[in-house]
Amino acid sequence: MTFHSRFTQQELPACKPILTPGWVISSFIFVGIIFIPIGLASLFASERVVEIVHRYDTDCVPASYRNDMLAYIQSNETNKTCTRTFLVPKQMKSPVYIYYQLDNFYQNHRRYVKSRSDKQLRSRASENDTSSCDPEDVTSNKSAIVPCGLIAWSLFNDTYGFSVNNTLLGVSKKNIAWKSDQQHKFGSDVYPKNFQSGGLIGGAKLNSSIPLSQQVDLIVWMRTAALPTFRKLYGKIEVDLEANTELTVVIENNYNTYSFGGKKKLVLSTTSWIGGKNDFLGIAYITLGGLSLFLAISFLLIYIIKPR
Repeated sequence: MTFHSRFTQQELPACKPILTPGWVISSFIFVGIIFIPIGLASLFASERVVEIVHRYDTDCVPASYRNDMLAYIQSNETNKTCTRTFLVPKQMKSPVYIYYQLDNFYQNHRRYVKSRSDKQLRSRASENDTSSCDPEDVTSNKSAIVPCGLIAWSLFNDTYGFSVNNTLLGVSKKNIAWKSDQQHKFGSDVYPKNFQSGGLIGGAKLNSSIPLSQQVDLIVWMRTAALPTFRKLYGKIEVDLEANTELTVVIENNYNTYSFGGKKKLVLSTTSWIGGKNDFLGIAYITLGGLSLFLAISFLLIYIIKPR
């Protein structure tokens, strides 16, 4: 290639649009007209979502342990059952999604994220592949832990039971995990083995007769969160909850967040076409659309008052 070709001299044919005032003003008006209705629709959909958020990690600790919550959660003698009651503010049409929310829990910590074995989770043939699971890789007699690693070891183990007027409400676990995870990431021939059998118990135990592909609570937990405040799906209530209904929740407060200053919240939420409650998306669209219209009007006035 010579240094005097049309390519090196940047003389090839090219599209060079000229941004005239008409094009610029029209573009900003178009963006504003499109974005503002989308923002209003998103905001309206978000407002229709009914959400109940209840923090219970402090309220579920007996008064005698309020100054030493860590001793309460670590003791095997204390009663971990807690009953909370609250009113449903608006009608919540089924399915009502149940989430647990953890604050100040860094699932994105590098050592925590790497402490797992995807090969072991997928196939029974890789049961002994625990090299990346330290410190929860093998037992004291060098037998592999399945599933291994800190993520599985710290599995959330609080439980919730719901009732209305002394009638129990069923909690469905159907389809709470990603189907792709169940089919491709967790093997149907892999069963828990030596799990939570050491001296230090991190969280929930698993039924050793159920394959990992059916352990939906584990599958949901193993999809680690990017931020220290996150929600994970616990289950679904598949009946409508009417407005002003008194909902009773029996909580087994087992999970230790007190040692690192974490918070636990129970979240009940309906959904809309944009998902859960999220005002940010609508506000962002309206703000950008409004800014575009403002710039369009400003440029139009400048063009009229002081044309070229």
